[in-house]
Amino acid sequence: MGFVTPALLGGAAFIALPIVLHLIMRRDARKLVFPALRFVQRRQSLNQHRLRLRHWLLLALRCAIIALLAFALARPVLRGSGVAGKEGRPIATVLVFDNSLRMEYLHENQTRLDQAKDLADWLLGQLPPDSPVTVVDRSDSRRGSAANLDAAELRVERLATSGAVRPLSEALRDATDWLKEQIGHRGEIYVFTDLATEAWPNVAIADFKARLDELPDANAYLIDVSVEQPRNVGLAPLRLSKEQLAPGGLLAMDTELLPADAASVKPAATDAEAKTSATDAPGTAEDSPATTGSQEVVVELYVGARFAESEKRGQVVATPADGQPVPVEFSLSGLPLGTHQGYVRIVGRDALPCDDVRYFTLDVRPPSRLLLLAETTDSALFLSEALSPNSATGFVQSKFDCQSSTFDQLETVQLAEFNAICLIDPPPLSAETWQALADFAQAGGGVGVFLGRQARRDEFNQPAPQQLLPAQLRWVSREATYLRPVAVEHPALAELRDLADIVPWSEFPVFQYWELEAGAESAHVVAAFANGQPALVEQLVGSGRVLMMTTSVSDPAHGDPWNLLPTAPDPWPFLALANGIADYLVGGSDAQLNYLAGQSVVIRLSPEEQTTSYVLQMPDSSAVRQSLTPGRQDLSIASTESLGNYRVRAGGEQGGLDRGFSVNCPAEMCRLERTTAKQIAAALGEERVRVARSREEIEVRVGLGRVGRELFPILILAVALVLGVEHLLANRFHRTTP
Repeated sequence: MGFVTPALLGGAAFIALPIVLHLIMRRDARKLVFPALRFVQRRQSLNQHRLRLRHWLLLALRCAIIALLAFALARPVLRGSGVAGKEGRPIATVLVFDNSLRMEYLHENQTRLDQAKDLADWLLGQLPPDSPVTVVDRSDSRRGSAANLDAAELRVERLATSGAVRPLSEALRDATDWLKEQIGHRGEIYVFTDLATEAWPNVAIADFKARLDELPDANAYLIDVSVEQPRNVGLAPLRLSKEQLAPGGLLAMDTELLPADAASVKPAATDAEAKTSATDAPGTAEDSPATTGSQEVVVELYVGARFAESEKRGQVVATPADGQPVPVEFSLSGLPLGTHQGYVRIVGRDALPCDDVRYFTLDVRPPSRLLLLAETTDSALFLSEALSPNSATGFVQSKFDCQSSTFDQLETVQLAEFNAICLIDPPPLSAETWQALADFAQAGGGVGVFLGRQARRDEFNQPAPQQLLPAQLRWVSREATYLRPVAVEHPALAELRDLADIVPWSEFPVFQYWELEAGAESAHVVAAFANGQPALVEQLVGSGRVLMMTTSVSDPAHGDPWNLLPTAPDPWPFLALANGIADYLVGGSDAQLNYLAGQSVVIRLSPEEQTTSYVLQMPDSSAVRQSLTPGRQDLSIASTESLGNYRVRAGGEQGGLDRGFSVNCPAEMCRLERTTAKQIAAALGEERVRVARSREEIEVRVGLGRVGRELFPILILAVALVLGVEHLLANRFHRTTP
């Protein structure tokens, strides 16, 4: 317990006043001569004892009135265990903001971030002019720095939401670290939050509590700017079947409509409204005027980098039921060569715009050139038909342009003209040939080696081939087995990811395969057989990659085949496997075009796209010129905070560099599930962490945190009560009996 004005405790000395008056005004007994009556004397003694008791009781009450009044004027305060520090110490203040995209939630014509900024601006006006203050948010990776009130107000005014944010726990860590440097100050941390579960996991709460324990003089205030019952409907992340297509290829894309509440579903727009809003940027259109009460939601597909230039290519009307996700699917075909961008959006607008639109980018590129080398051209037939079937000519152009040749014609082939080379059942080759293949891989090409009956252990284990092959050969195993990829996360198995659970690999037996010795450290197994032996092994060589399959892909079904992978009655798993391997070898699986906010973008440049500078066109159509080191084979872009479609251009409209990529909001940034303020306060310690939602509550909570709980009202009530009792007893004791 402490006192705000301890000097007034000296007023308790005035209790001597009623004691002195009591002693002075006490009357001496007068002696009167009465008859010696025994009963009269006994009655007189009894009355004297009763009168003394009444006087002492009144004296005690009057002394208590003065003591309680002095005690109340001294303003005693009950402090919590977390509130420490001497009175008069200056205050150091940290304002921590959750400025994730979720804080764009609109309620009563005000976003959650705008409400937080209003409260913060008022709060800064209540601080002493010379108080050190800093502002920390989730998008700033730098620690807070001390600033005056004017600078802090400007920082708060310019604060905006960001798609690329760090965990809130890191911002809180910066806040506590800054307070540790403010020696001689009492710390106050104001956290402006919507209490979303994403921002307050148990690990973050425990870390914040541990850091508060290191600051016994600090108090924390959670400024709750959330909405009690948020409502929202949004789109799940968009999934593309491919990010690179051949001309005439088919693109499938799907997402899900995620309603948080049936009442939150946007009303469907009319055709006229949809046509009008098609040129508006998603998230900026006004609320749809349709108020029919229908729960149908219109989801549209547009293709075109800019909203004003976009073309509507599809529409789906979905009806959410019982808050369950609703699948939404689109398809695209007939796209010409080049980079294409677009978006899928919900017609209309709700309280949270960041998940109402999903952007995408895809490339339509000429077929990648593959060189298939075999003993005879017929030996390359199975792989050639799997990658570039002749039956598809005239309908859909394959993404691979396969050219078959023989090993004895290799010297006449310009390897640099191809994106990848596949060796089908290779025999022992000359050291010069292995060196040429190794140089091709070093320069960034892909080499696929499909071992078969013509391989020889001693020749393949020589230094020349081993600079390319990922492992040495041991012997040919005749233990019957079958292919069984367990982990399909590798890019070479991308075509099998959605089919992993339904592929009947046991129906495609493998009768013979090469067992391998332990490979180099840079080599690792991509897929294995059912008996655990390696089936597909990878090794990176320079800028390129090498994939070696330990069984053949050229044996016919008759005779003594090594396997039935390409010759079974319905060899569709082999088609998916072959296309995945080829796509990985040509680098198609590396071409990521769709990112989440905050991820670094890497664009690989072909020799024709080499440049020393480029222009980055942002989603808002602004342009930023960037320089590039000559000779670089890729460019990196780290500024991906804004959602939308980006474009990278250099060399003018004709030729040169023209690439694109898309940035979307992470799914967790749009989740509105909240934890309760009581749970957070209880975990952090209610004696030092307080929750407020308005200015009035902030004033009360801050007063309790800085001063403690004053006992003045209770003591004044006690004074009044004692005064009333004294008055009642005095009137009763001194009343006159008629």
